[in-house]
Amino acid sequence: MEANKDAALHYLELAERALLTNDNARAMRYINKSEDLFPTQKAQDLRDQIKHRATHSSNNSTTNESNTTSSNHDRANTNHNSSHTRHRTNSKTTEDFTSEEEAIKKIKTCKDYYTILGVSKTASEADLKKAYRKLALQFHPDKCKAPGATEAFKAIGKAFSVLSDPKKREDYDQYGHAMEPQYENNHRNHGHGGHYYYSDDDDDFSAEEIFNLFFGYSGPTNRAYRRRQHPNTFHFTTHSPQTNTTTLTQILPYLLLFLISIIGTFLVSEPQFQLHRTGKYTVLRTTRSADIQYYVKQDFRAPSTQTELDRFESSVIDEYISDLRNQCYREQQHKESMIWRARMMNDNNLYRQAQQLTTPSCTKLSQFARTYA
Repeated sequence: MEANKDAALHYLELAERALLTNDNARAMRYINKSEDLFPTQKAQDLRDQIKHRATHSSNNSTTNESNTTSSNHDRANTNHNSSHTRHRTNSKTTEDFTSEEEAIKKIKTCKDYYTILGVSKTASEADLKKAYRKLALQFHPDKCKAPGATEAFKAIGKAFSVLSDPKKREDYDQYGHAMEPQYENNHRNHGHGGHYYYSDDDDDFSAEEIFNLFFGYSGPTNRAYRRRQHPNTFHFTTHSPQTNTTTLTQILPYLLLFLISIIGTFLVSEPQFQLHRTGKYTVLRTTRSADIQYYVKQDFRAPSTQTELDRFESSVIDEYISDLRNQCYREQQHKESMIWRARMMNDNNLYRQAQQLTTPSCTKLSQFARTYA
């Protein structure tokens, strides 16, 4: 998920700042949070850097210890490593849990949906979605292990389900929580009439609701609502069922897009040449200028006029230059990545290896530009 990736990168920035102040413990906490949200190579590199620092510091301390205290130092170092491992496993500190517990308690005891989401009564639909995504990510039971996280997550979902629906929000602004028993009375007296409001029995989100929450669909749904009648028994009623015509109307645009993509694959013709030999392109040819080699099919027919041949070979040269540029870019990125990793890990050997890496495609592109400019 893209929101998880942005949050993960934010934690990595905090980890880098902590490393600048030599606060390895804080940096490791941020790295763990980042990897929980979205694993990246950068997080692994920062973790390796911290391990390298710890090993380097441990080696310096060991050389200053006498032989008589070396066994005690080993035991202390072992205890430190096991404690560090436990700390990584429980990535939440006592301070983190305390702040989360306070936030969870506030959400569970709060009766105002606007306060739960942390928005004003004039908040727009975009503001509601932004607040919901942030809180749902923070208090999702898979991410937040503090006591009461599940109840807080459900309370956040209830608040959003009401405020994101224009009709429900209008009634909530007018009646507040009094609308729920009013709905129950209307439901009993008039069968399936009236509007549905989120009640305490509706804690689970269906796949359709999750889609509606994140993509803004507010039309009729097929959700079956559940109301407890008797212990261990449930009464199911449906609200605003969709007809076959409505369903077909909704999926028709997606069906058209699918058909257009299928038809497009048949309309696109195969290229006349390839720069590299493949199963179909086996006949080797060379351009008259620049001596660029390329491959064509067995049934290839060369352009009949000089102008057409010049235009064709010009396209071959352009494709060759574009291919060299792409390869050059990848080689440069690989080299810069190794240099950055060596600097972060303070590894001189790795830095020298990175500096010695060559970029043959870049060299070939430069030579080509000088020769055929």
